[in-house]
Formats: sequence, structure tokens, C-alpha cells
Amino acid sequence: MAVRLFEDKDHAAKYLKYRVTPNEVVSEIMGLLKKRMPLPGKLAVDVGCGSGQGTVLLAPYFTQVIGTDISPAQLENAQVNQKCDNVSYRQCPAEELPLESGSVDLVTSMTAAHWFDRPRFLEEAGRVLRGGGCLVLLSYAMDMYLEYGDVTEKLKQVCKEVRTVLHTCI
Repeated sequence: MAVRLFEDKDHAAKYLKYRVTPNEVVSEIMGLLKKRMPLPGKLAVDVGCGSGQGTVLLAPYFTQVIGTDISPAQLENAQVNQKCDNVSYRQCPAEELPLESGSVDLVTSMTAAHWFDRPRFLEEAGRVLRGGGCLVLLSYAMDMYLEYGDVTEKLKQVCKEVRTVLHTCI
């Protein structure tokens, strides 16, 4: 269903024009990631990249960045409007990433994970991430929960703790 909403070229152009670019959030995430691994890292993947505004923000921190999306129109906008030498784009579903197992340092999804089959996406992210790699999901809403096998309750607790901390900061 999600592909239908974003396959029209006019819609993709408006998405590029009006979507909020998460500059400060990505900078903060990279600061935290730098404490866990040496940067620049080898490979980051931005899943559901849309028109690539968030994808290119990862470019200074990784040797290679790949943006993936299911929509050809979104990827066309990304390729035309978000150029960086170390960034490329691939069309694929979030649950079927065309990457080797254990090859990715960072998997991000910037305001797109709500479209995914979350259990399948989390399994796929776990497959492509290397040991010590990191998964970062950004969302417009704070009421998101994750479900994944036998760690579902732990993931729900982490989401709840994050919301609690954010509410005390506002």
C-alpha cells in the first residue's frame, strides 16, 4: 500500500519540497554513534529514504551511504536533488535489503518505519548489521513501539524510557 502513496511524480516533488530535514537530530545521533564506533564508518543504509534529504546527512560520517526506497519517483528525486559522491540509491522493499549479511555499520529509517512490516524489517536490519552496528529509527510521533521476537517487551520498555526522557526535556 505505501508504494501507491509515493509513486506519483507530483507527490514525490512535493515531498522533496516540504519534508522536514532532520539536520540537528542526525548531528546528535552521529555524536552518540562516535562514542560507540570510530567514524567515518564503512557503510550506512537509510531505509525508506524518500527524496534523500536525510540520506545525504549521513555522507560525512561514512565511506559509503546507500538510500533505499520502494518508490521509483522518490528515488528519481533523490538522485537528481541530493548528490554526494559517496551516496547511491537502490529500489527495494525495506524488508528485503540487497546487502550482504553483517556488512552495515548503521541502518536508519527517518520517518518511514511506520510504513514497514516491522517484524520483518527488524529481522532484515539485524541480518545486515555487523556486530556492534546500530539501528536508528526516527519518527514524527513518540508513541511508537517495536515488536521483535523474544525481545519485544524489552524494546517496548526502551521506547517508553525514551518518551519519558523526552517529555521531561520539553
